[in-house]
Amino acid sequence: MYKQDSPKYYIYNPDNGKRGKFVETVKSDEPKFVGPATDPIKMTFLRTNPFLYNPETALFPVLSIEEFLVNTGRQEIPFGDVIRNPDFTYGKRKKIIKKAFKTWNKDYNSQKDTAFIENDKTVEVIGEVSSLKFSLKSKLLLCFLFIFTVLVVGTNSYIWSRFTSSPIGSYFHRILLGMYESSTWLKVIGNLSVYIILVSIFYSFIYSLISRDFSRNYRLAQSYLDRSERTISRSYKKKWRKARKYYLKSISKTKNPYFPPLEIESVQEGEINIAVFKQICQVLVDRAYKYKKSKPFITGLKNVLMTLCIVGAGILFVFIIFNLILSIF
Repeated sequence: MYKQDSPKYYIYNPDNGKRGKFVETVKSDEPKFVGPATDPIKMTFLRTNPFLYNPETALFPVLSIEEFLVNTGRQEIPFGDVIRNPDFTYGKRKKIIKKAFKTWNKDYNSQKDTAFIENDKTVEVIGEVSSLKFSLKSKLLLCFLFIFTVLVVGTNSYIWSRFTSSPIGSYFHRILLGMYESSTWLKVIGNLSVYIILVSIFYSFIYSLISRDFSRNYRLAQSYLDRSERTISRSYKKKWRKARKYYLKSISKTKNPYFPPLEIESVQEGEINIAVFKQICQVLVDRAYKYKKSKPFITGLKNVLMTLCIVGAGILFVFIIFNLILSIF
């Protein structure tokens, strides 16, 4: 085990981005051996998890994992001061390193699991919302009603001019003309029904388009989240094991006890991280909420249009049957 012969410390100074070196100093040369983080806000920040550090959103810039605070039992001091403090024995430093990495690992996995559980809840929410669809039966019904009303209302159309050449066609044509002459308001209802059915058909396409677009975007986002789960877990485990192994191995080298600090880039979160994962989940939830919130209006308008279409076409059908019966007698 390496033993310090004099009360001197070695501070690692980078050399303009190049491989740095340790500069010998003593405790009296430093303003406070426990580290530069005397600001309460920064102290709180340095109590966080270095494996969750994000340089783009962090309150303070950090260069190494050794700047983060760890609990030694009696006090909180920077991780780097623990492993480079000659007052701590090799066994003590090893114990603190294992405890620090265990604490960071537990905290990271807790936040990761929470984010992944929220993703599962998102799947349940989207599953209910994506069921909003204009059924095929409704679309076929609209098409049938449109053809029916156009034929009934368009008595002067080219189709009727061809159809009246036959006895049956001529008979039905006279029935329709007599019906519209005796009840002129039926012509108005017929024309309105045609326009309402056209609007309903257009609405059904818009309705289905919105549903398909939402479902497609959800599937793409869910696929990204599934890949992100594996990427985040795999990347973190690799960084955590490598950093832990680095420090446990380095403090055991008595020939070269002054090893470089592990740069924060070696442990910080990557582009795909828990924060981004949560943001994507939140975006999906927000979209699902807005989509679900509009369900009463969407389904209500659909029901109103379908009702008007059926009622309009139904009135025409009833009066046609009524006039056919009268023509028999």
